[in-house]
Amino acid sequence: MENTHGLRLRRAEKEDCRFLYELRNEEEVRKNSFQTGIFSYEDHVAWFERKLEEKNTRIYILEQDGERIGQARVDLEGQNGEISYALCLRARGHGYSKWMLGSIEEELREQAVCRKLIAEVKRENIASQKIFETLSYIAVPADYGYVFEKKIPLFTIIMCTYNSAQTLATAVESVRNQEFGGWEMQILDNGSKDESVEKLQEYEKSDDRIKCIYRKDNIGWGKGISECLKTSAGGYMMFLGADDYLATEHTLTEVADEVKKNHPQIIFTGTYYAKYEQGEYHIIRYTLPENKVYKGDGERLIRMTELMHNVYYNSAMHYLKIDFLKQNGMDFYDPFYIDSQTMTEAIVKAEKIVVMSQPEYVLTLNTSQTAKRTVYDYNVERQWNSIKEILPPTTAGREEAVSYVARRVLDNIAAMCQSIVLGEALCDREMNTIEKSIPERFARVEEMISTDAMGEMMNYAGREEYAECLIGAAGVTCWICKKNKRLSDEICHNSKWLAEFVEVAMEVDETTGMVVWKKRFDRDAGDRLLRIFQNSWNRFKTGVELVLKDDVWYEDIGIREKLCEEKESGVTYARRSIDQ
Repeated sequence: MENTHGLRLRRAEKEDCRFLYELRNEEEVRKNSFQTGIFSYEDHVAWFERKLEEKNTRIYILEQDGERIGQARVDLEGQNGEISYALCLRARGHGYSKWMLGSIEEELREQAVCRKLIAEVKRENIASQKIFETLSYIAVPADYGYVFEKKIPLFTIIMCTYNSAQTLATAVESVRNQEFGGWEMQILDNGSKDESVEKLQEYEKSDDRIKCIYRKDNIGWGKGISECLKTSAGGYMMFLGADDYLATEHTLTEVADEVKKNHPQIIFTGTYYAKYEQGEYHIIRYTLPENKVYKGDGERLIRMTELMHNVYYNSAMHYLKIDFLKQNGMDFYDPFYIDSQTMTEAIVKAEKIVVMSQPEYVLTLNTSQTAKRTVYDYNVERQWNSIKEILPPTTAGREEAVSYVARRVLDNIAAMCQSIVLGEALCDREMNTIEKSIPERFARVEEMISTDAMGEMMNYAGREEYAECLIGAAGVTCWICKKNKRLSDEICHNSKWLAEFVEVAMEVDETTGMVVWKKRFDRDAGDRLLRIFQNSWNRFKTGVELVLKDDVWYEDIGIREKLCEEKESGVTYARRSIDQ
């Protein structure tokens, strides 16, 4: 292991015997040691040779530019590793101890040789106390000073349960059966009413790597992940759905191998897709991406495009380095909500990403408790704002890539808008069911459509196509409500521009009874359309293409020309908005 200050950490060899002896007998080192006497060189040689042969002892040498400046030792016993260290006088006070201890911790995590590190520190050894505190060790008072402890699993497996008793055993046992033992589970129960809590309590009793948080209320899995991250000890996190499971007992071993080899911020894996029927899982398909390593020096827009195409990119079922998340202010509730926003930001920020070709996760398609509900107050701008960070100064030659990325994000948001305005089930950010009136739903969708993010994405993804999809759904709702004057009046009263637009631009077909786009506009209707698209609330002129189709007739032919000018101003505004 090396760093930019010329530091290198390696295992001790026989040739290090004299250096270790002289370091051990330095006055400051002896003062902080629990054995303060001076040993003879002969005794030291015998001790050192014995320790080099012991499988449960690891001695490390810290070098700077090829010169030995320190040492550390880890004695393994059971599930614990006791760590001690010392630096030469000239090497102290530069942060080298922190780097050395952190590097050893990383190696032990990856190899899963112990679950916890322990360090005994004298009360007067203030410098070492501060170092272990900085490294997030927990201090336990002792007669002589402090015992510092730190759990060091490589993986924190996070799960949120809500009435999940039927599938819980398969999910949890898929983790407990892993041949790689360097993991912990953080499970948050959202107030289950079935036998989930009893099952979780049994798991906590039988396996000390499993810790549970029991809530009386439901905060959803997004906020649940964020709560679990606050107390996680792992190097990497992944989210395991309570109705999903790890593919094989080798899954964590194979992911750990990628960690050792590449040390990425994110690891994506392939995915099996299953259905759960009559107590059994049935694999119905899978994704098998190409094995690939993305580094920070590549073009990040192309990386985003390939990941969106090749893996289930917007899911937390993959592996993210926890320090990376914390350093970049990312969680799964605020400011980045659930996996689509957080994973997009993570892809943008990561310096190294690994894609594994093996399917390591089984995703169950028909048991999700949130799949049939739409988050009402979802922030439609957050994900696109992350992507804007990697857009090139000019999209020339990159139009296809930008369009693809915009469409992938916009497809999800368009589906949300349609669900909201067409009356489907809703939930809040904590994923609790909520009710909203039709006018409230219409106003919310108008607000979403009018955001800068939607205007910019539609400019790349296809203005006409997405306007027809989004405004068409809103128009159907608006026209249906015309049968109820109170609802219709409330929609129009709260609307900034959308209600008037669908009233002018749509009608009910007398033959089919369906709400359709008008093909003929008299002078008054044309003037109203022009005023709508001059409304400052519709800065992007969303929907103007729908009334500029070749088969649309205007009594006043000058209106078409003016509407074309409004369209160009909307496109120009979108481009300027992105450049800002």
